[in-house]
Amino acid sequence: MKTLRRYILCLALGFVAFGAGASVKNTPTQQLAKKITSQEPFKNSVCGVLAVNMQGDTIVKINSNTRMLPASNMKLITTGTALVNFGPSYCFKTELGYTGQVKDSTLFGNLYIIGGGDPLLGEVFSYLPKPSESFSKWAKILKDNGIYNIEGNIVGDGSYFDGEPYHTDWSWEDARTKDGVVPQGLTFRGKMKAPIADGPKAAAMKFKDYLTGQAGVKVKGVATEGTAPINKKDSLGMVKKIGSVDSEQLRTLIKIANHQSDNFIAETLIRALGKKVKGSAEYASATFALHRALSSLNLANKSMDQYFADGSGLSRKNNISPNFMVSFLQAMAKHEYYNDYLESLPRPGSGTLKNRLANAPQSVKNRVYMKSGSLHGVRCFSGYILSGDGNPNKTICFAVFTNNSAASYSQTAPPLDELITALAKENQ
Repeated sequence: MKTLRRYILCLALGFVAFGAGASVKNTPTQQLAKKITSQEPFKNSVCGVLAVNMQGDTIVKINSNTRMLPASNMKLITTGTALVNFGPSYCFKTELGYTGQVKDSTLFGNLYIIGGGDPLLGEVFSYLPKPSESFSKWAKILKDNGIYNIEGNIVGDGSYFDGEPYHTDWSWEDARTKDGVVPQGLTFRGKMKAPIADGPKAAAMKFKDYLTGQAGVKVKGVATEGTAPINKKDSLGMVKKIGSVDSEQLRTLIKIANHQSDNFIAETLIRALGKKVKGSAEYASATFALHRALSSLNLANKSMDQYFADGSGLSRKNNISPNFMVSFLQAMAKHEYYNDYLESLPRPGSGTLKNRLANAPQSVKNRVYMKSGSLHGVRCFSGYILSGDGNPNKTICFAVFTNNSAASYSQTAPPLDELITALAKENQ
């Protein structure tokens, strides 16, 4: 009986040791990580590091269960969860409809632009499609339905996403940036200091300008915003839908979101998850939905001790651990949509990583796919390092989080680049 008890005890201790990562070897990379995180510029900061390959071997582990601000590394979770739950071919739809009647090429009524969440309508960033690309498709729908004159108004309907017009957790300077705007169902992302705020009315105004200036469609009424009478008649009756235009596919949207660190797209995706899971795009519903949607990756329970406040990482109330981030990356690496997800991440020398790993050999840069994240005092990097021999079991999933650092970018960049380069040597 005593022998059996000793066997059970030893077995239990073995499981505890394995689960706690007690088998981490004191490798040169582990020593380097300890050195970097214990010296300036990170000596008085909070640091967490975890690097594990797909075979389950732990390469580096420091404070891996400490929850920290992920900054834009939050986008990795948002975009990946959206990809798994919607699929890479998913598109947001923008519909057109009208009230009243069409007679002799004239619409005697109002034209409605009914938004479905397309996050790429705008002109604020050069990587966004030209607004005319969308507007020409909308104009074609009108002409295909014999509409060349509009006596009524052009109405932008952004009601697809309910909830706050801004995120209450964001700092004032973040809320004022053009990619920090909370998405509505229809949002035109205008330039800084534009005379009208982003949203449905801006979309209606821009489309009216396009119709009268380039498409040869006369509009007598004004551009405004409102809700299309889909389920209830207004003075001109129910809306008659006449066509729709799809956004770019989700695989493209998440690539823009991660390569450009586009906050607006990330917020669109978390609100879309809220709409799907809870029937509401309000942030309380959206963040709840993000936890729930992680069940697709068997991470819903593990996520409950993490805190999600938004989809982009702008909020300083987001709190996740390197351990959870690596678990998420591992789960994505086993998913059927992994290739789409991997390709959404920038590499050193491109996108937001343009100046990262500048001194690393190109053979290293070619194998690193990662997302950066930064707020004041926060520097984070998470992603994948593919193996030099192409063996997927040797792929390293890693998360390097630093919080509460008063050091400048020029001080923090070199040691973090050195650490990531050292990790890449572990599977070269």
